[in-house]
Amino acid sequence: MDTTNIRYIIFDTFGTVLDWHHSIVSHGKELNKKYSLNIDWGTLAIGWRNDGYFKATFDIAHGKREWVPADTIFTEYLEERKEKLGLQVLSETDYKQLCRIWHRLSPWPDVLEGLHRLKTKYAIGPFSNGDFNLMVDIKKAADLPWDFITTADLFQKFKPDPEVYVDEIKLLGAKPEEVVMVAAHPFDLDGAKLAGCTTIYVPRPKEYGEGTDYKEPAGKEKIDYTAEDFTALAELLNA
Repeated sequence: MDTTNIRYIIFDTFGTVLDWHHSIVSHGKELNKKYSLNIDWGTLAIGWRNDGYFKATFDIAHGKREWVPADTIFTEYLEERKEKLGLQVLSETDYKQLCRIWHRLSPWPDVLEGLHRLKTKYAIGPFSNGDFNLMVDIKKAADLPWDFITTADLFQKFKPDPEVYVDEIKLLGAKPEEVVMVAAHPFDLDGAKLAGCTTIYVPRPKEYGEGTDYKEPAGKEKIDYTAEDFTALAELLNA
């Protein structure tokens, strides 16, 4: 891979950098023990992600709903199911901490080493649908070595709105060919490719849990390169 012109590497976060499923399930199991609950946290985590966060951000990106912060979306989903799940027994502090679990997600095991290698050669940072303050909290909690943080809420849009990728490139003060987008989700790479970025796909087959072998829908054609993990990503980018 020719890396001569590359200055920036931007990353999707939920699923690509961060293992959201394991993080939510681990926290939820502790709540089950503390409050004698019987919640299937694996199922809840997937619903929270897909039926809550994904659906809302896609609706906003396609003009079907007014923009709201990602934190509002996360809280709305849980509020709508609070009584059904029995979460009203949680203390106010524990309930707020659960709503904000997305601020404390853990990275995949290969991430930190790969990012530190990439950081020696490029400016690296997230380009996430998560809110700016959420990304700041995750950077501190997970000790992610970002050089900068950019988020779609800076533009009051959500990926995969095609305009948000153009806005991101302008914010970086870069040319499209100077930016690489890394993601585990082809739809995200599609948007970046349309804006002129180089795209790298990093599959995360365990994104939806250890017992799964998740594969993104086929038929995507805008992936330039594939790296099996962040170690392979660093090697691909000669870092």
